[in-house]
Amino acid sequence: KLVSKNYPDLSLGDYSLLWKAHKKLTRSALLLGIRDSMEPVVEQLTQEFCERMRAQPGTPVAIEEEFSLLTCSIICYLTFGDKIKEDNLMPAYYKCIQEVLKTWSHWSIQIVDVIPFLRFFPNPGLRRLKQAIEKRDHIVEKQLRQHKESLVAGQWRDMTDYMLQGVAQPSMEEGSGQLLEGHVHMAAVDLLIGGTETTANTLSWAMVFLLHHPEIQQRLQEELDHELGPGASSSRVPYKDRARLPLLNATIAEVLRLRPVVPLALPHHTTRPSSISGYDIPEGTVIIPNLQGAHLDETVWERPREFWPDRFLEPGKNSRALAFGCGARVCLGEPLARLELFVVLTRLLQAFTLLPSGDALPSLQPLPHCSVILKMQPFQVRLQPREMGAHNPGQSQ
Repeated sequence: KLVSKNYPDLSLGDYSLLWKAHKKLTRSALLLGIRDSMEPVVEQLTQEFCERMRAQPGTPVAIEEEFSLLTCSIICYLTFGDKIKEDNLMPAYYKCIQEVLKTWSHWSIQIVDVIPFLRFFPNPGLRRLKQAIEKRDHIVEKQLRQHKESLVAGQWRDMTDYMLQGVAQPSMEEGSGQLLEGHVHMAAVDLLIGGTETTANTLSWAMVFLLHHPEIQQRLQEELDHELGPGASSSRVPYKDRARLPLLNATIAEVLRLRPVVPLALPHHTTRPSSISGYDIPEGTVIIPNLQGAHLDETVWERPREFWPDRFLEPGKNSRALAFGCGARVCLGEPLARLELFVVLTRLLQAFTLLPSGDALPSLQPLPHCSVILKMQPFQVRLQPREMGAHNPGQSQ
């Protein structure tokens, strides 16, 4: 309630006709409003990211922070348009999003969620969270105001334009209620917060696993070289043709299986009495699906704790993975996240060989105390530019 500005957000809002209309508007903005610009924007910003990395060849890089800045740039660009780049607003937006995420995940906030009456006691963490939310809301409100001032009916430059025009239309579903500008505000917040650290974290886990498995990295580069030609950094595989890179798709699926975006899915609650595996679940019970537990189930997966992308080269295996949830609460950003994972890993492996920053490999164990996302322990990686795409990651530099 504190972070949702009196308009229930999409991730935790009650399942209702109004929530469904809110979700439909946001999903339409993502899949229809920016359908033609999504892939070009991801490609352009990823290319700029690779150029920055190429400017510091072989230097140890804190790649998680770099991925975070990249994914934040992508979602801000798609939500608010290219003017944020022209006006150099990205650093301020990135800092604001990081402040919200950092304060929200602090133990002093987590404990208030568990014991709500503690919010009435002095809590510096809660005060910092409120300040971060005020900054967040100021940024979003300013963008909404600027978009409304320059809106052209029937045209949209970004997701905000699309959603603002959507709330101006009367609701098609009887009894659903009317979507308001506050719903656009919270949709933008959900996109910005949900579209930054989740994808950056998955990309970082991919780096960790590939550093531990240079033989997979080599096979991926051979697959790319076979499809695009060695050293063909300007060539690309369009996302619609992603089946041309089966091992890359399988590797992404395996990273998502072992390190799902949100290992304990967002809370659900039963709308009527139900049962799960013989257990009676009363109406109104909060249910938190353990997605990572499902992904490590030995009755479903062979060698479940092993990083083995080849398992997904068998037809039908992807359908067993639940990294983005499923059903009505499936992650809205899944199409964008999958596109980002595909494009960024394609470009990185095309241009660089991933090498550890020192003698020791980064830990495969997550941080012991995390909030919603399963984060890795801090690490660095060296991005060694490839010579005509032929370098073997097993060779020393």
